[in-house]
Amino acid sequence: MNHYIFRLSLPVLVCLWAAVPALSVSIPIENASFEFPVIDPLLNPFGADPNIDNWTEIDIDTLGSQNTGVFVNTEPNNINYFGDHDHIFNADGRQMAFLGSQAGNAFEQDLSATYNIGCDYQLTVAVGTSFMFPPSTEEPIDYLELALYYRDGNEPVDIVSLLIPAMDPNQWLKDFSLSLLSVSADDPWAGKKIGIAIRSAGQAGGFWDLDNIRLEEFYPVSLPVANASFEFPVIDPLNAFGAGPIVDDWVEIDVDPEGLSRNTGVFANTEPNSFDHIVNADGSQLAFLYSEEGNTLEQELSDQYKPGCTYRLTVAIGVSSRLPPTILEPVGTLELAFYYRDMNESSESIDIVTRTIEATGLYPTKLRNYSIYLPASPSDANWADKKIGIAIRATGVPGAVWVLDNVRLDRSLPSDDFILTNKE
Repeated sequence: MNHYIFRLSLPVLVCLWAAVPALSVSIPIENASFEFPVIDPLLNPFGADPNIDNWTEIDIDTLGSQNTGVFVNTEPNNINYFGDHDHIFNADGRQMAFLGSQAGNAFEQDLSATYNIGCDYQLTVAVGTSFMFPPSTEEPIDYLELALYYRDGNEPVDIVSLLIPAMDPNQWLKDFSLSLLSVSADDPWAGKKIGIAIRSAGQAGGFWDLDNIRLEEFYPVSLPVANASFEFPVIDPLNAFGAGPIVDDWVEIDVDPEGLSRNTGVFANTEPNSFDHIVNADGSQLAFLYSEEGNTLEQELSDQYKPGCTYRLTVAIGVSSRLPPTILEPVGTLELAFYYRDMNESSESIDIVTRTIEATGLYPTKLRNYSIYLPASPSDANWADKKIGIAIRATGVPGAVWVLDNVRLDRSLPSDDFILTNKE
């Protein structure tokens, strides 16, 4: 099993960093602000309609469909039956949607856009509660669920979801966001149509107010990693071992007791017809890292951690054909890490997030990509504006060798609620 360990002591907040280019596009959503069907107050004194154009309404009231629909915002100075000023000041347009609080009521929409490989997605919904019939904020609390899904045949399958607890009525809607990080080529939803859902998850008796549905597609920015494919120093063809104990541009932490730095270095891939040729190496060389805990390759980049941005480090990992880490207990492990250096105190490196990789499922002749994600962080995080540090560390016992290649670092734009999918 691969594990994520997050050492984030501060809450993840919405914090858009103005200096970061907005490499994103807004994906069209039909009737995103629930302006259709148009309600005529002269013909409809209730100011509400149990229909919503372009959305699939899932309403457990099969007779009157009174749990889903659209309604007209009240006048700015309106006072309702209970004496509340109930005009919504930040509504987008003149209408909003209502959704009964009982589990089973929902809105869904299958978009024409698809999940594109390498992209991140952020769904945002403006949420409020009815002044007259609010969802319960006492136990059992009512929840609203946001979800991104795809269809497996005709069946919707959730990818990520977010539960929002009931809140007291307010004249201002509040934005809530759900994000899906980094669609991979082997994800079952890659290339499938994007599905968005808003669902009740509570008891009967209350109503949610919904408006201004937005979906953004973010394109990650690749940040340069020096000697990312371990092509330097170049191994001389006359080198009988095809390997050298130096890795240019990386800090080598080598626990070789004789001080010969034999636990870290680069090596040349073998010929294509060789039994140990690595078929998907990036370039002609790779790095080796002996399995004993303490052996490490580190690099501090010129780029800094920007508040509100997310980061993804990806490394192609394999095992030696002659000395592979064990897949028996205790399983051989490797660690990926994001770190920063605290220059104000001891200048030591401090981990932000780490991921443990196990040798199970790795092969000598084909590398496998593993990623570690750093969620968006607030501007007062300890690592904000510090140089980005990345590390690849052996965390096992002596006697085996890891193979490394093609280190990549991507930066994406933020979200306030990142849902991580534990995937490779």
